[in-house]
Amino acid sequence: MAIKSLKNHPITASLTRFQELLNDASLQSPAVASDENAQFNRDKLQNVTKSLRSLVNQSAASLVSDTALNQMNANFQSPISELTSFVSNKNVGHLANAVSYIDQNILSYTWAFIPKVSPLSKVEVGELIDSLQERSRQTIEQLNSEKDKLASTIAQLTEAVQAQDSRLTALKEAQARSKAEMAASLSNLETTFNKTQLQRDTDFAALVNESKESLIEAHGGFTAQATDALNALNKHKEDAARIVEVVGDIGVTGNYQNIANSETKQANWWRFTTIGFFACGLIMAGATFYKFYHEPVNSDNTLAIAVRLLYALAIAAPAFYTARESARHRTNADRARQTELELASLGPFIALMGQPDKEEIRKSLIPTYFGRQVDAHEIKAVLDVTGKS
Repeated sequence: MAIKSLKNHPITASLTRFQELLNDASLQSPAVASDENAQFNRDKLQNVTKSLRSLVNQSAASLVSDTALNQMNANFQSPISELTSFVSNKNVGHLANAVSYIDQNILSYTWAFIPKVSPLSKVEVGELIDSLQERSRQTIEQLNSEKDKLASTIAQLTEAVQAQDSRLTALKEAQARSKAEMAASLSNLETTFNKTQLQRDTDFAALVNESKESLIEAHGGFTAQATDALNALNKHKEDAARIVEVVGDIGVTGNYQNIANSETKQANWWRFTTIGFFACGLIMAGATFYKFYHEPVNSDNTLAIAVRLLYALAIAAPAFYTARESARHRTNADRARQTELELASLGPFIALMGQPDKEEIRKSLIPTYFGRQVDAHEIKAVLDVTGKS
């Protein structure tokens, strides 16, 4: 639908909203007034807005391109957003962004207004001057307010400095008094320390003399006690040596006793084995004799008798080996038993002798019990023709 008046076009509302943002007090702050670039951007936005409003107010709707005007209104939303952000956070960079966006995306559509309007009227110039005066007045008022705040702050800081100066003077006076008191106290302390040190040296020398005398007396008592203790320890040592000797004899004789018992068991086992082999051989030979006793000896049964007797002899032959083994184990058992008895009797036998005699007897018995060769295990013939066992 066609718009009969540009006052009803959305561009009018956008320009009004933009002008309201430009009239915000934050744009009159000292931060903007003291920044040349920010002040230039603010004034440019003010002038461009007034110029665009003049174009809208002075142009007929039938002489304006609706398409260009709609695009200008759409592009006007970004500067409005930038100016809103500046009012919120006071960052002057938003002013520069708004100016840049207007230069690039809004001023290029001013061709929409045909024909070009005349320069500003005196009324508009007066309004522009009044606007500049109002902004200057607001800026001056804010500067005066900041000046009053700074003056109040400086007065407070001056009072604080004076108070600190007074406290510093009091501290210096207190420090001087403390130094004088510390010097007097140190002098008194040094005098007291010298007296106490002299008394302590005297007491220490007396204590050292008393300690020396006590140590001499204690040394004599300790020496006597140590001598008695050493004598008692020597006696206990001799008793312990005798006990150890008896225990050692018991341990050695006990070992020989175990060997004798073990060898006796082996000898008995081999004896029973020998008896078993001999019994088997005799039983087979007796059975052969009984079987052929009532039969005449001829060529038919001679071979059978010979074979049976050879079997009996083969069964009885191991009995000779087992008998020798039994005799060997019996001999080892007898030797161990004899050694046990000799060692068991040695201690009581030499108990009442002197130490040199005991050592001499023990030395003479060393070759008897130690260093002897072990008899080799030899397999001898069943029948020993030499007569040696």
